[in-house]
Amino acid sequence: PMERVLSVSAGGRHRLYPLSLLEKHPVANRTLAGLDYVIFAKPGMASPLDRRDIAQGRPIPAATAFGRRLEGRLLEFTHREGRFVDAHSGSEWNILGEAVAGPLKGKRLAPLDSGVHFAFAWLAFNPESEIVRELP
Repeated sequence: PMERVLSVSAGGRHRLYPLSLLEKHPVANRTLAGLDYVIFAKPGMASPLDRRDIAQGRPIPAATAFGRRLEGRLLEFTHREGRFVDAHSGSEWNILGEAVAGPLKGKRLAPLDSGVHFAFAWLAFNPESEIVRELP
């Protein structure tokens, strides 16, 4: 219940990704209710809830979700040497969904209805949510 999760919502459906799972799988290309999306997760944040001083908090990943269609093309993302890369163009993307290098530099992915929550809080209001327990 105290696990932090990334929620992704589409078409009235909700899916939860535990941050501990995303830490091991920093890119996930998925589909929910017909919406193709990607999740990016990056280590390096400090939990603001574990210690009096945020900088001393337990390390947790940042996680975001974006639609993975761009200009009519479905992008497939991978994680290479700590970078988010789309397989089609080889462009590098940041955790904010912006291409920072390569042919698509300056392009942005559309953000999804998503957010980071404690599992118990999210599930209290959305008990029908699917919880992802493993990723390929």
